Amino acid sequence: MTSIASMFSSGDSTTDSPAAAVAARTEAILEGRPAAADPIASLKELADSLPSLDDVQAVAEDDTSELTDTERQQKDKTESVIRTAVATGNTAIWVIAQGLERAAKGTWWRRSHPTYAAYVNDLTGRSASYIRRLRSGAPLALETAVQTGRVPNPGQIEETRKTQRQHGTEAAILLFQVVSEVTEELGDKTTAETLEAVRNELPPTLPEVPEQARATIERVTRRTLGSGGGDDEPTAFEEESNDGVRIRTPKGETTTSETHADGEDIEDAEIVPEHLAALQDALKTLNAVNRAVTKDLFTQAAADPDDASEYERVRQAIIKKTTSIRNKALHAPKG
Repeated sequence: MTSIASMFSSGDSTTDSPAAAVAARTEAILEGRPAAADPIASLKELADSLPSLDDVQAVAEDDTSELTDTERQQKDKTESVIRTAVATGNTAIWVIAQGLERAAKGTWWRRSHPTYAAYVNDLTGRSASYIRRLRSGAPLALETAVQTGRVPNPGQIEETRKTQRQHGTEAAILLFQVVSEVTEELGDKTTAETLEAVRNELPPTLPEVPEQARATIERVTRRTLGSGGGDDEPTAFEEESNDGVRIRTPKGETTTSETHADGEDIEDAEIVPEHLAALQDALKTLNAVNRAVTKDLFTQAAADPDDASEYERVRQAIIKKTTSIRNKALHAPKG
């Protein structure tokens, strides 16, 4: 199995990076080897690699100008440091869990603490039940990190463990990887709720061939997240039903009103609660936008080479906004 430290080596980075030094020390501690790197000093070195705050040009929040070359370099460097720090911290969680699994097996706390729970809390500041959940998820979390280069957090790993129990380890890792890639493509972030939504839509069995399993998971992910899962699959904000809508009055009574897909023929709107009325208004607006933004409109806009960069910026912004709304609705309480 690939070492923890190797998770942090990519591109032009080396195992001498601050994050790799932290990971190397945690490995050394677990294996009982001496480690030369001081993790606190390594993290300080990582912080020191950030651009100087004095060198960062202050810009007004409403400024929409292009970033200068210097700003792009500062941004890229800072984001690299942030990602490294996040990866280090996320990996450390699972390393802690593995270490405490050894402590639990050996009952190493028996002379210093009255209970294992007291030992865990004293050592980590966390509850024993929380650590127990981490211990059970650590093997899958670290294997996922090794295979994908992404370190899942505890909430994400709880969802992928459910996939592991039903479809196996490789499918669980594939789920995390594919959902992460698709949500990034859509300008969003992977959450436990996103993984749950996709997992719930997976077929009872997945193909045994890894490439076919990946294709199935990706198709389900795109369909679930509204990025298009095929010509016969509805995407974000495409309404398919003209069924009646039940409208709840302030006193709790309901009345049924026929409405079109665009939500424009809702009766008795004055008795709809304020929050529901706001959602109905939003639905009208979204359907109007959906009718206006056609495939042909995109094709024509993309055809002008002089505005290629602006077209791509707008296209990505539309994807991000529509996906954000889709995910809000997807994760909202069900009626």
